[in-house]
Amino acid sequence: MERFLAAAVAAVTFVLGPAPTAQAGPRVVNAHRAATFNTHATALWQSSVYDLTRQAEVVALQEVRDTPPPDAEPQDGARVRRETVRNGYTVQRLRWTACPARETCAIYLLRTHRQNRSLAIVIRQDGDLVDDVDVIPPRGGQLVPADAKPALGVKLSDGTWFYSVHARNRTGASQANDAPALVREVARTSGAHWAALGDFNRTPASMVPEVTADQAEVVSSGNPTFPRYGPTSELDYMVAKGIPTPRAYSGFRLTFTQTSDHFPVGFWESGAASPADRQYPCAPEEGELLRKRAVVCVPDRPAAIVSLGDSYASGEAGRWAGNADTNARGTAWGTDRAAIDCLSETDCAHVPDEVYGPTSYSLTGNRCDRSDVAPVLTAEYPGVDPWQHFDIACSGATTHELTHPYTEKNEKSQTEQLAYIAAHYRVRMITVSIGGNDLGFSDIVRSCARRYLYPSWLPFVEKYCKNVWPDVDKKLATVRQQVVTALRAVQDTMTTAGYRPEDYHLVVQSYPAPLPHGTDYRYPETYARYSDGGCPFYDTDTDWARQTLVGGLTRELRNAAGTVGARFLGLDSAFEGHELCSSRAHQATASNTLADPLPIQDAEWVRWIPYLAFQTLPWTSQGDQQEALHPNAFGQEALGACLSDLGGQLESRLGRPGTDYTCRNDPRQGIVVERTRLPAVPAGRATRRAGPRS
Repeated sequence: MERFLAAAVAAVTFVLGPAPTAQAGPRVVNAHRAATFNTHATALWQSSVYDLTRQAEVVALQEVRDTPPPDAEPQDGARVRRETVRNGYTVQRLRWTACPARETCAIYLLRTHRQNRSLAIVIRQDGDLVDDVDVIPPRGGQLVPADAKPALGVKLSDGTWFYSVHARNRTGASQANDAPALVREVARTSGAHWAALGDFNRTPASMVPEVTADQAEVVSSGNPTFPRYGPTSELDYMVAKGIPTPRAYSGFRLTFTQTSDHFPVGFWESGAASPADRQYPCAPEEGELLRKRAVVCVPDRPAAIVSLGDSYASGEAGRWAGNADTNARGTAWGTDRAAIDCLSETDCAHVPDEVYGPTSYSLTGNRCDRSDVAPVLTAEYPGVDPWQHFDIACSGATTHELTHPYTEKNEKSQTEQLAYIAAHYRVRMITVSIGGNDLGFSDIVRSCARRYLYPSWLPFVEKYCKNVWPDVDKKLATVRQQVVTALRAVQDTMTTAGYRPEDYHLVVQSYPAPLPHGTDYRYPETYARYSDGGCPFYDTDTDWARQTLVGGLTRELRNAAGTVGARFLGLDSAFEGHELCSSRAHQATASNTLADPLPIQDAEWVRWIPYLAFQTLPWTSQGDQQEALHPNAFGQEALGACLSDLGGQLESRLGRPGTDYTCRNDPRQGIVVERTRLPAVPAGRATRRAGPRS
């Protein structure tokens, strides 16, 4: 497929010929076709990056692997040596053989202090026309944040500077980060013609007031470029000075992203200036076609799937690949996916943004905790590309946040976000995980855990949690009605967007049981159940929680789905044998590392409860309390497999009425989704298997 894309681009370039003759007047920045792409530390040199160099002569790259492509070698240029030191950083120049005949392709690579987070600029020109390179050190005053990165620049022979920029994650409603400071330094050092392009980690509108003093323009595509953590996130664009007619120099979101979580964006002159004309690019060669000032095709909206709801859908606890009874230093025996830049297994930096992006519980996030392994992102769905999977669920959400803004986290209502996706994509499936926070599940669990830790001899303390929550059944009935109201709001949103009920699948999913049966604990009812296992619950309370809380929620959510005619996916048994402290699973040990992690088939799929009793003592906890009792990375992979299996079955039954499905973890088959309350599957038809096995 990659060779086909490259061949298609080459064929169109051959047919259309060279670029039109330059217009009179100053047009230095817009005389160059440029592009930007955050490669997400994946090996895309010989695929997507190669395709980009066939369309643009200047390609700015972010999150580049430290290792150059195999077909590149260090080489001096006409004016730039193979290694140049600027402001304490070394820029490496490499000759790249992946280049058309009679042209020179050179890679200018800057390794940052972050592993596989290098910056690069690829130049493709007829001859070597790069006069100089520059590095702008990270901004931040005397105390530069650990995740701040420099900017890499190259100066072309016509005097134009192009910089590759990767700003820090934005903070709060103001989207404050170091992007304005980086751009101001570019403006200060680069003269009248320059362009800074890359991943600014804030929206174009927020940058406009920051750059007007430098007489700079923001050039963007008008489309989301980082949709995995929010459907309207346009983070990749250009800030430039020296464009005489900015509207003629446009941004175009391109389509070939493969395994990155960002879209590449191209910048060139085109007659298709209106956003409506360039909203849905047809193919990688679209840029060449647009140079003929004609919109060749208006393709159908791309298919998408969407996840709404709370932390069980957003990906809370996705940071953890199992549990490890050790300190928080290093990789936590290979379980901490946020451990980066490790000098050893016990010496690492820890950045939750690596897993949760700008929605993390770090100081730069909003605590929605949408992980990179959230079930909707890891699922496969027929006819839907991986980058068209949208996770708009948010940790802590109730049915209220489905229809109202989550002001505490600076989030629009989930139905408003859904409306945007429905208008710009062809939504095939919507999953909803909601109701647990309406019930107060976390408060109940916290109460049960603390009672386990209280001295049992105190006469005024009720030993069992189940005896202090007698009104759960009554509250469950209220939750059912709240869920029904929220589901109808989702359906109304889709109707307003022009969808018929048969155009998409609305799936209500229940919650997996996080704890084993009381008789299946790995630890006896002693303090070790908490100190070693992180599961401080009595057998009696555990069985009550499985039957009354998880089972009761399943019952009411199934009824709510039936009331509105939605599909239902029961997840009660999805973690069977891999619950927290299950006797059939175990934690990572000191023999496990990042290179040799605990296998998924041996692990717990639920995050433990760390440091519940003594959170104020002078030690660092592993992660955050809100991750406790949520599916970890392994559990989310299993839930993603449930959605994959369900999607395959739903797409073969379009237009059928609301149906019941159950996902379970079978010891021999792995994750299996089965239909319930329907006629038996015809003889001879095997059940599709997917996902991890126990």
